[in-house]
Amino acid sequence: MGHHWTWVVTLLLSFAAGAENWPQWRGPRMDGTSLEKNLPVKWTATENIAWKLALPNRSGSTPIIWGDSIFLNVAHEGKVELWMVDKHAGTVSWKRHLSDGDQMVRKHNMSSPSPVTDGKHVWVLTGTGILKCFDFSGNEKWARDIQKDYGRFGLNHGYGSSPLLDGGVLYVQVLHGMKTDDPSYILKVDGATGKTIWRVERPNNAQMESPDSYTTPLLATFGGRRELIISGADVVTGHDPETGKELWRGGGFNPGNNPFHRIIASPVISGDVVYT
Repeated sequence: MGHHWTWVVTLLLSFAAGAENWPQWRGPRMDGTSLEKNLPVKWTATENIAWKLALPNRSGSTPIIWGDSIFLNVAHEGKVELWMVDKHAGTVSWKRHLSDGDQMVRKHNMSSPSPVTDGKHVWVLTGTGILKCFDFSGNEKWARDIQKDYGRFGLNHGYGSSPLLDGGVLYVQVLHGMKTDDPSYILKVDGATGKTIWRVERPNNAQMESPDSYTTPLLATFGGRRELIISGADVVTGHDPETGKELWRGGGFNPGNNPFHRIIASPVISGDVVYT
């Protein structure tokens, strides 16, 4: 511990009226783009800064924003917490315990998955496998332990994928293999209850560390058909969101079968093309 990292919010992003929400990893379109105009293009320790909030440790997750609220997945003194921060004041509105057992695995800790929100509830997953739902007042609605249900995560660098929220359900991927013989899988979870709707295994022929993936699922529409896109273990796959059934598979990402190659960057969609 002992590191104090500072998260910075620019003035225009913090105070713009009617600013676009940023509800999940890579934003509302899951491609890292924003429709906001006239944003600052440079800043210093004092220029274009509305406020600063010191955080107790590093995190690989992204802040998510809905209206006046910011949500952070925070590692703190061996625990993982969810913080709600007032967007205008830069003050912490509340903190909620998510999980014990925070630890450094290679270069990151257990706070790497980004929260997701629909404006009424916020869901957050930790690298320890704890998945919880809260309302905006900080009331816990449900909690579950993914590792307890389906076995320990076996990624060489620790778990870092974020859940995907769509239509009141969560999609969670666990693509691993370096430190486990358990199969990789995808979950569809009811956002209201936390119960599993389906769990589908995702087989692969990747070797050693290559089954490990740190990407986040993506939903896309092709020819009027919705598909869940999963990237990892040397392949990209498309699945039926209703059943989890694999619809197609594309390979060629690791033609030399290097056992230490792994897919980290999440896929994006442009038109009818998946880039991964």
